[in-house]
Amino acid sequence: MFLKIVGILGLVVVVCSQNHYGTHNDAQHDVVHYHHDEEHHGPAHYEYHYDVHDDHTGDVHGQHEARKDDSTHGEYYLIDADGHKRTVKYHVEGKSGFIAEVHREPVKGFHDAPLNFHHKFEEKY
Repeated sequence: MFLKIVGILGLVVVVCSQNHYGTHNDAQHDVVHYHHDEEHHGPAHYEYHYDVHDDHTGDVHGQHEARKDDSTHGEYYLIDADGHKRTVKYHVEGKSGFIAEVHREPVKGFHDAPLNFHHKFEEKY
């Protein structure tokens, strides 16, 4: 008998909680339509540059870029492992896409690492 009372009280609690919290039913609630406006941004204006020259690792590279509204132009360079300086000049005008010119030239005084590097290894038992 005690289990029947607990079971009936449990059903009452479940029914009351459904009425209190409710289940989502479009017939019960007004449907809200959201309108998505396009995001409007102010004009973009920036300019930056940096240069890296690390004698310890041999890392040499840099970049310069400037933008005004829909016009972006810039240049970056780096020293490739084979001793050539690669320079890339680029620009974007509106929706034209990324347009680049690549130039390579040898760097004076660049010395390649020896191709035949031998390491002497001695095993001692």
